[in-house]
Amino acid sequence: MTNSSVVDEILQKLSRNKEKWLKGIESTREMLLGNLSLLSEFSAQTFHEKNRAEFILTRYTASGIVDPKTDRMHNCIGICNGRSGLRNIVVCTHIDNQFSMGIDQNITITADRVHGAGVADDNLAIAALMTLPDILKRLNISLDCNIIILGTTRYHGRGDFEGIRTFLRDFPGKIDAVINLTGITLGTLDYFSLSRVRCDIHCETREQEMESSWMRMSESSAILVANEVISSLYSIPLPKKPKTIMNLGMISGGERYSTISREAEVNLEILSENNSLMDTLVEQIADCCTDIGAKHSANVNCDFFGRHDASGLSSAHPLIKTALGVFKLLGHKPRMEYSNSQITVSLAQDIPSITLGLTEGVGGSTNRSFIEIAPITQGILQLVILLSAIDQMGEICNG
Repeated sequence: MTNSSVVDEILQKLSRNKEKWLKGIESTREMLLGNLSLLSEFSAQTFHEKNRAEFILTRYTASGIVDPKTDRMHNCIGICNGRSGLRNIVVCTHIDNQFSMGIDQNITITADRVHGAGVADDNLAIAALMTLPDILKRLNISLDCNIIILGTTRYHGRGDFEGIRTFLRDFPGKIDAVINLTGITLGTLDYFSLSRVRCDIHCETREQEMESSWMRMSESSAILVANEVISSLYSIPLPKKPKTIMNLGMISGGERYSTISREAEVNLEILSENNSLMDTLVEQIADCCTDIGAKHSANVNCDFFGRHDASGLSSAHPLIKTALGVFKLLGHKPRMEYSNSQITVSLAQDIPSITLGLTEGVGGSTNRSFIEIAPITQGILQLVILLSAIDQMGEICNG
């Protein structure tokens, strides 16, 4: 029997539980929204996740997880022990937010939506993690494999996925699969990543070296230096095949209207389908910054970090076939793109890994961010069916 036939047979059996499980998940909606509301009271800027991690552990304990713990990175680890416990499936999301602690994180729950900073990126996914043990109990689902409920830290920016990297390095057993959750968008199925490197370019003027007032007025602004850096970067030729892009994430600098800006920063990300192009691009970017610094008598320093190689699964992999089968069963249209999430780390370690979205909405770090409440039930149902299918497929789903 082929893998496709096995997947079809298992999903056909599981489909008989679809309506019953849907009602059970709907009955946990208030619990999930309650967890989401409580979570918003604990800020968790990257590198400052400890308080939120301790709160999440209390919810793990309340859901019946025995001896949940945090590790040296404050990752939140809870294990739903399986009947045999011979396999370990990680269900994870990150617990840190990318905005400052000063951002208003209060949420507003209406009949149809939840509004608030970070609610879609990815506080909903954390709330789903905290509620998952209760959902499995409510649905009377008992699995053979262990389900490791993992909330990771140090995800954003300079954190560079250090939370999941540390967990995978320290975990004493084998991880058979990773399912990463994200708040939006329902239908997301990411299972491959691009080669990536990030770069912070810091521009600082050296005013004491200016030779004339004309130079001071026209070229002593760090923002103007940063502008030339950007122009120079986008003059670097990028191949269309393999597809390679530069993404200008942020520009910052200056103090006020009447002051010449002394410092400015450009935050850049380079993505490619080809790992070998990265070394060349890094060298070209560094050379551009050196030349512009010399031209403007400024310090232009490049700080490269966050280097990851391209990795991923193919659509022929049993885990992907199973996930696509679940989507078909539920009538979800798959939205498949490269992943810029923490499965980059697990995929690089040859662990079958995917990212799933839970609902519809709009992300962001302001109150304009929101999630739709109604589709959450379908998002949780896809996860429950997928976990059950992976469990029944056994080692086959490891590829």
